[in-house]
Amino acid sequence: MWMRRYKAIVILSAVLPAFLLAGCETSAPSSQFPELTYRHLGPLTLDVARIELATRYIPPLKPPNVEHRAPVALYAAIRRWAGQRLKAAGRRNVANLIILDASIREVPLPVKGGLKGLFTSQQSARYDGRAAVLLEIRDDGGRQLAFVTARATRSLTVAEGASMAQREKVWFALTEDLVLDINRRLEVEARRHLRAYLFAR
Repeated sequence: MWMRRYKAIVILSAVLPAFLLAGCETSAPSSQFPELTYRHLGPLTLDVARIELATRYIPPLKPPNVEHRAPVALYAAIRRWAGQRLKAAGRRNVANLIILDASIREVPLPVKGGLKGLFTSQQSARYDGRAAVLLEIRDDGGRQLAFVTARATRSLTVAEGASMAQREKVWFALTEDLVLDINRRLEVEARRHLRAYLFAR
């Protein structure tokens, strides 16, 4: 199969309210954090006419969730990754990349009291990050032809009295690592189960 050039169309789903989508895009990292980009990973080129991006995950925007407070929201990072990695180069069918989970939750940890606790540096909170995406191929009539999923989980802790800057570094690290985990797992699954719709790289 030889490749022709076709312009990929990436469409943001209207599942999220407009104000929330706007908020995701404006959660740009401060100057102390590098920009998260994925073009260096190369394209994952699909034999479809277009690629659409949607989400089933609605950020609660309240505790225990903290992903919306991160320098780059996890759901925004996943959207950027999908937009930079997934490419359409076919004449028919559509690929849907659906975000199933993009959460970071704070879990308080028990802290010892007394003299032992006073002179010990203790971890007071754990941040659990979860990311999950579904990549499906549908024909032009909407019938599902194939699909794969990718999931990733990571956790990091912070010490008692951690500053906001220290917590932001943890959230950023979780976001960066989770997206790269999703990238690796989705590519493996796609090469196993979507070979009929995947151009060789």
